[in-house]
Amino acid sequence: MYIEVAIMHTKQLNDREAQVLKAIVYEYIATGKPVGSRSFVQKYSFSLSPATMRNIMFDLEQMGYLSHPHTSAGRIPTDKGYRFYVDSLLDTYETVAKTDIEVREEMLAREIELDKIFMSIVKMLSLISKYTGIALMPKPDFTVVKHIELISLTSNDVLFIIVTRTGIVIHKKVKLSSSINQDDLYKYSRFLTAELSGYSLVEIRQSLINQLRTVTDVETSVRDVALDITELALKDEQEPDIYIDGIENLLHIPDIVEAEKLHEIVRFIEQKDTLRKIMEDLRQKEGVFTLIGDEIKDIAIPCCSIIASSYKIGNSPVGVVGVIGPTRMDYEKVVPLVDYTGKVVSNFLTQMTK
Repeated sequence: MYIEVAIMHTKQLNDREAQVLKAIVYEYIATGKPVGSRSFVQKYSFSLSPATMRNIMFDLEQMGYLSHPHTSAGRIPTDKGYRFYVDSLLDTYETVAKTDIEVREEMLAREIELDKIFMSIVKMLSLISKYTGIALMPKPDFTVVKHIELISLTSNDVLFIIVTRTGIVIHKKVKLSSSINQDDLYKYSRFLTAELSGYSLVEIRQSLINQLRTVTDVETSVRDVALDITELALKDEQEPDIYIDGIENLLHIPDIVEAEKLHEIVRFIEQKDTLRKIMEDLRQKEGVFTLIGDEIKDIAIPCCSIIASSYKIGNSPVGVVGVIGPTRMDYEKVVPLVDYTGKVVSNFLTQMTK
């Protein structure tokens, strides 16, 4: 059944137009067929004649909320129509039914390595939504160091390994100007772990290295060489990883296949660069956020939508979870799913770092 929702953005629409528009979007999402006035009035019990409904549909079309395919007497929502519908849901939906996701939450609590956690998250989003699950990992700069290990690869090459409190493991290969042995690297590892544990990479890079150069209760050669290696390892910022699951779900969505955009969407997802930029922008947004059709910048995929939610460690937004699907998406199901998942991940990662 169609669910009545609160009316938003009514400067352009009166109450009756708003309720009709939301019902049309709901019907089109459910059936994928253009909505005609006569059958629509009968199904949704509007106290209106088919002629009056046609006039309302015409007005909504003139305002840009609906379009009229040439081959059909019915109407379909535009991106603007979907936007109105999604905005009307955001303040009113109930928390997503937790029967599936509570099981996933318990599973996440058993994971230790962050990459495995996010593999589970995107798989869960894909399975429940029936679309494509996506997740932007925390940017390494925001993560807090737990342990540092230096491993000799050759006489002049060192593998700099950082293990963070959230389970992220960062590897950096560092080339030195002179040879070094593993026994010395053990000393540097102990010094760096003792001094840098509990600090974020951005704190270490911006100020802590310089502060530690004045430390006097350690052998000067150990301090200086260890900090020189650290400076080399951290000089370049590392891009956060993206995890994706369920691209194959898009192969079976008629709207995407019929629009002949499947290849472009798959390429957009798999190449990751543009997707990463979009998700990094969304990381700064509060709560759940939607991009519908042409609102997705830098790529022409009008039949596609992204629903995403930032997640936090403490009060700091560090990453994004979300779903990619068609504009004719089951928003009533997917919006609360993504929102709830973002909250689960925030709570989980915050607890991990304590």
